[in-house]
Amino acid sequence: MIRSRVVRVAVPLLLIAPLSACITMKSEHDELAAEVMTLRKKVSERDTQLEQTLVKAQEQMAVVEEQLAAAEKILRNNQASIGVRVDNLEFDHQDVRGIAEDSLNELAALKQNIAESRTELDQRLTSVEQTLNAETNIPEGKTELLREAERVLKAKDYGRARRLFRTYLSRYPSDAKEPEVRFKIGQTLFSERDYRSALGEFYWLVQNAPDNEVIHDAVYYSGLAFAKLGQCDKAIAYFNAIVKKGSEAPDRYKTQAEKQIKTLETDTGKICGDRRSEEAEDAVDGEDAES
Repeated sequence: MIRSRVVRVAVPLLLIAPLSACITMKSEHDELAAEVMTLRKKVSERDTQLEQTLVKAQEQMAVVEEQLAAAEKILRNNQASIGVRVDNLEFDHQDVRGIAEDSLNELAALKQNIAESRTELDQRLTSVEQTLNAETNIPEGKTELLREAERVLKAKDYGRARRLFRTYLSRYPSDAKEPEVRFKIGQTLFSERDYRSALGEFYWLVQNAPDNEVIHDAVYYSGLAFAKLGQCDKAIAYFNAIVKKGSEAPDRYKTQAEKQIKTLETDTGKICGDRRSEEAEDAVDGEDAES
């Protein structure tokens, strides 16, 4: 009866998984595209601001140059005059020169600030575009798609690997490699510590591909996932299926399963949440709160 209820739950989940993955990828693509457009708009606004600032600076410099020319003309026409008038003219000349230098310094600082902001925006834009390209750069060919998913999985980019594997299942339903692909999807979830979701993928194999060569992988990792969740009785049941007489599981799984069984059978509640007393449960909760 328990098995039938699980099947009724698993089947709808499997039916909506590809559609959900597609919707998720479409949503992520739209969000990334929107961010690219926003960054491009900011870059354009900064460019316009820089052009306007440069124009204003040039106009200011033109005024300053006119003032300098006028001051120098006055000085040339009044070289014979000495005393206070000459001193005042020289002071005005120096003052105008000081204003010009201050304007140049402010312009240099402004240009530096704009350059740094432009560099930062360019870097962010490049990063977003690379992410967008990675999300949309999905190989078209069947072999190429699976090879790319394997490569990304090996690189431990679990989220992208999972999206590529799900794309494979969506494009090629009921493919001969479906059991292998589903196990690898479960692996990505297990590696991200999403043990319950991983168990859903492994359980599909138990129900739908019991004779496939990856079934032993699925059973062993199911035991590990249940142990991670503190459900040791279920974990031991899966490990016993690995070591039982007549099992065709690889020796490496049998050896590891026996070790796991010994560890879990002697556990008093540190690992196995399904064996803790109320006092032990309170102690664990207290440790979690302190950490």
